[in-house]
Amino acid sequence: MPRLSFSLFWRAHRVSPHLATLLPVCRDLISARNELRWIRQHVVDLMSHTSGKTRTSPQTKNAQIALLTRLCRRRGIGVPLQYVLGSQPFGNLDIKCRPGVLIPRPETEAWVTHLADIACRHTDTNRAGGAANLRVLDLCLGSGCIGLLLHSLLERQFPRLSVRGFDVESDAVVLARQNLVHNTRRGLLHNPNDSILFLDADIFDPAWLASLVRHGGREHGRMRRGPVVDVLVSNPPYISTRGFDRDTERSVRNYEPKRALVPPPKPAIADGKPEDVFYVRLLEILEVLRSRFAVFEVGDLEQARRVAEMAIRQFEGVGAGVVKVEIWRDWPDMQPEEHEVDSMEISGLQIPVKGSGNGRAVFIRRAT
Repeated sequence: MPRLSFSLFWRAHRVSPHLATLLPVCRDLISARNELRWIRQHVVDLMSHTSGKTRTSPQTKNAQIALLTRLCRRRGIGVPLQYVLGSQPFGNLDIKCRPGVLIPRPETEAWVTHLADIACRHTDTNRAGGAANLRVLDLCLGSGCIGLLLHSLLERQFPRLSVRGFDVESDAVVLARQNLVHNTRRGLLHNPNDSILFLDADIFDPAWLASLVRHGGREHGRMRRGPVVDVLVSNPPYISTRGFDRDTERSVRNYEPKRALVPPPKPAIADGKPEDVFYVRLLEILEVLRSRFAVFEVGDLEQARRVAEMAIRQFEGVGAGVVKVEIWRDWPDMQPEEHEVDSMEISGLQIPVKGSGNGRAVFIRRAT
């Protein structure tokens, strides 16, 4: 990364010392100005909420300056802006962020929005229980952003929508619950009541899956013939230890939780990579729950290829047309660039590659 010139720092300092503080991490004046504006507005909003005063007293102004200086210094040493501001927009939601829980990404927001559109267009609301009983399961939920945005996008079409989210990290579950309350109070989620539930769980625990089937697979006292869960989503840890140390950005390595990005040691996968271990379990869960739609986020196009191949092998022999697999890029609604392929051959099948950008998710659809 090239060094910034002294003249650039001088120009920034002439505008504001805070601008110069932000410059090393922002790398240019336009980005630094934007971030300074956001931090200033955050400070004003925070101090106004704390003091409850509309007019700024000298004491309040001094406190604002001190807080602004402290936050700019934190950002200047590389702390992610979302941790500095304490939140990140995600669709129409405002997601609280804090150290120890992964920050929501815009690429994740893109595939969640794309999935919601597919669920709305391809769910037969005339079938028994169709609109009333759409069930969403979010595994490795993190901040809760995926499940909450799906609820926000689907709740009008599916009045009795339910979202369940699980994570092995208690800090993530606590934050997800706070985001549920926060967005409900802001009027961004309507009538969630008990339709959204976030709980601690280890998805590798056989007892957890058995309990999920036992409680979710029954309807009116009888075993449900259809899927236990309609939509299964997950953004699991998917980066190798080597990839985390060499390929991730410095701010990610230094400040975001490694455990949310790098899978813990698990039993070896036959002919597989350790960073793919979660997908083996997720595909097992998908088969047991008979979910109609599933989306698993991945790290790149090569990992997407591997996960797609796992899915094809998992459902081999089920029947032609029963299970369809697609790979989604960062922006699945965009047209691919000229150099970006729109399909690839995997296990003798032509698998669609939709959108533009990096490989981002694997989509699996089971016919009803």
